[in-house]
Amino acid sequence: MRSAILDLGSNSFHVLVAEVDGHSVTPLLREREMLHLGREVARHGSIPAELHERAVTVVSYLSELARRGGAGELLAVATAALRDAQDGQAVIADLSRAAGTEVRALDGLEEARLAYLGVRAAVAIRDEPVLVLDLGGGSLELAVGAGDRITWATSVPLGVSRLSASIHHDPPDRPELLALREVVDAALDPLVDQVTAMAPASTVAVGGTVRALARLAAADQAQWLPATLNQLSVDTSELQRLRERLVSVNTVIRGRLPGMKSSRADHLHVAAVILTRVLERLGLERITVSDWGLREGLLLDTYAIGTPPSALQLRADQVTGLRRTFNDDDPHPTHVAHLAALLFERTRDLHDLDATDRELLRYAAELHSVGEALALRRQHLHGAYLVENAELRGFDPAETAILTTLVRFHRSRGISTDHPPFASLTPRDRRRTEQLLAILQVADGLDRAHDQAVTGLEARRRGDVIEFLLTGGGLHVTPEELSRKTRLFSRVFDVEVQVHDLAAR
Repeated sequence: MRSAILDLGSNSFHVLVAEVDGHSVTPLLREREMLHLGREVARHGSIPAELHERAVTVVSYLSELARRGGAGELLAVATAALRDAQDGQAVIADLSRAAGTEVRALDGLEEARLAYLGVRAAVAIRDEPVLVLDLGGGSLELAVGAGDRITWATSVPLGVSRLSASIHHDPPDRPELLALREVVDAALDPLVDQVTAMAPASTVAVGGTVRALARLAAADQAQWLPATLNQLSVDTSELQRLRERLVSVNTVIRGRLPGMKSSRADHLHVAAVILTRVLERLGLERITVSDWGLREGLLLDTYAIGTPPSALQLRADQVTGLRRTFNDDDPHPTHVAHLAALLFERTRDLHDLDATDRELLRYAAELHSVGEALALRRQHLHGAYLVENAELRGFDPAETAILTTLVRFHRSRGISTDHPPFASLTPRDRRRTEQLLAILQVADGLDRAHDQAVTGLEARRRGDVIEFLLTGGGLHVTPEELSRKTRLFSRVFDVEVQVHDLAAR
């Protein structure tokens, strides 16, 4: 079924339309309007009439957008600003009429729980305690848990819109920044020892302002990014440097910074101060960014969509979903993945790759021909585009860059060093990618006829020569094509490749 979430937040109003089945949520449409209710509630205690009227108009628009997008059900929730405003109940009543459904005000603990559920369905996390931070416009939620079990959660009034009301200079002056820091410290004082005692192994942060800060940090390093920031890791030291830059310039200059969206230029410096101070007080060295949070968590919770998948299952499901969308009935990709895994194992003495690399190789093999669904010509380019923009959950940007590169160059003589995803990788990851591509090309060549005739192989090493001994129904590929498909392997691993088809003997 198709359902929609209307999230009436303290910074912005959002609508999310998604396809929901018994075990997954697939986003189809997103839209957002910035209102900064939290700032006005902090200043006046209530929502000014003009903003009240605009909020009703925005809700009418977003609700109609959801229905035109095919949503059979619309769930509407409100967070801190509408919850705290003196006239909040009256405004919520008007917004409910505009939405055509009841708007439910969430409390802080429910916000924390739903954000945690959204994160666990989007980020590949080991089965160990994780701290989730949801920085919104009116409040900051913190939750610690493992798997689908939350062991501790709280909400504190440290929202970006709420606290931006205390900033009157542009850029803010030193007393304002000190006062802002003191507010954050006062809210965190009772929590520091509790969080520290739970010793979370990792920290995941969610929220539009968090993603905006992460994008700025990446842009500051001229870092290539895929369509999603999901699982991007950002060091606290990077955010500290970004904070100093943001608070030292005015809104106009902030709006010109690479990666900055103009709608966030007036408050992102406040977000940077809040987030970095939280990380400093909790002794956290880095965060991982999640694209999913409260809205996705609400869908998962409402429709009782199972427990969070394991990290491995999340990644496998994402790859399988993309492949089935574009070439579900083609057995070739899965067979190439089988052959690639055999080659990986049989050539361990040649490479220095590990279990994660083996996993990425299998995923790349499953996706290497996905572009054929769009066109046979330049299918490698189409496939790379799909992988880069599919917003595959469970993969960090470096892993997405590796997958994109493998799909892009699986038919090429080698990797172009100025290919942006490849160029963004560390030297070590580039070497890994080259080795994986060499193996993938051989596996693809062994099923060049797409007939799955080669079913097994062994490898025999004699000095600088490696022999592949093939079993099955016979190798149906010309010597010239086979030579082309093994050439990169020979160069990368500095060996001569010989292929022997045992079925032909």
